Amino acid sequence: MSNMSKEIVNVKYCILGYGYASLIAYHKILKNNDHDDVLILQSKEAKQIFTLEHQNFQFSPLPIFPVKESKLYNSDLFDDVAEQKPIMVSFSKLKNFDYSTFKIKEGSLADFMVKAQGVDKNLCLGAKQWGEEMFTVPFSQVQSKIERHYVNPKGNTRIGYINGKSLFKYAIDKLNPNVLNYLNIEYIDVKEKEVHLNDSIVHYEQLISTLPIHKLLKLCSLEYYHDTSYAGCKFHFFTHDGDFKENQMIYDCDYHSDIIRIFSISNNFLMVQLNSKKRNSVISNIEDRVQELAPNISGLSHVRKLYVPMCYPTELILDKSTLDSIACLKKNDIIPFGRFGNWEYSDLHELDWSIID
Repeated sequence: MSNMSKEIVNVKYCILGYGYASLIAYHKILKNNDHDDVLILQSKEAKQIFTLEHQNFQFSPLPIFPVKESKLYNSDLFDDVAEQKPIMVSFSKLKNFDYSTFKIKEGSLADFMVKAQGVDKNLCLGAKQWGEEMFTVPFSQVQSKIERHYVNPKGNTRIGYINGKSLFKYAIDKLNPNVLNYLNIEYIDVKEKEVHLNDSIVHYEQLISTLPIHKLLKLCSLEYYHDTSYAGCKFHFFTHDGDFKENQMIYDCDYHSDIIRIFSISNNFLMVQLNSKKRNSVISNIEDRVQELAPNISGLSHVRKLYVPMCYPTELILDKSTLDSIACLKKNDIIPFGRFGNWEYSDLHELDWSIID
């Protein structure tokens, strides 16, 4: 479609991406603006990742648990919401994990974890989450996160869901944001301040992007050479009968098991997070292991699965040309924001909210 035949949309603030960080940015902008001044651009493909339906109710499936220190939890968006129940966490016994069989490279994530915490359940869970690469690759972003929150904790009081919903879904319901769904973005004209979509052109005064930074730079025709390695997550959802109460979580420390953790979204609906490296897990094997971890559960029934390819950035941006390109974005009123927008494995309360205040 030629530019002449495309619909023209004019907006003061354009938010590219539709996650937690995007919603809080939207809410902050509304403090001094109207809904008509703000537009979120949401990929039609991303929509199915953030919202699922089960038994006629919609929920956000991702286990992004807010913490009491986060801007999200303390936002006046949730003044009328009952306080969330804390997550009750337990760990299974450490099994089938022989640390001596791995060749450890100096500076690797495993080397860092052993020096910081010793050989323990966390090291086993790390190997299941990040794969055997963690014994040879730095995973510098992950090292930084562990250092901040577990070696030298600065406050990270995790809380759970309310009535089977995360705060993400509550924010959508409360804000009812102005959203434009698009099929694809053709390019972003940095100088003209335009986002060219497949069927429209969005003129903006300021663009806030939570897209992965390398995707944003590519759309803007700017150079990047940083390591774009990231890790994904794989989930299965089950209904059940029995005693596994809302906001219970169990970490599976058996290295031979595909399961990393199970979490109870509600009293009869649970989510299982799997080792993302193992793509062909057998459902019956998952059910059997869940039954072992939570023996009071009965009547497990598989509902659906979900694979989220991008969940955690793994390496810091150190390349000068990439950093120069990011500086160019900011000079032209484009603000990279959020975990993948800034390429920082961080929690919501660690983001620099002053850049959108």
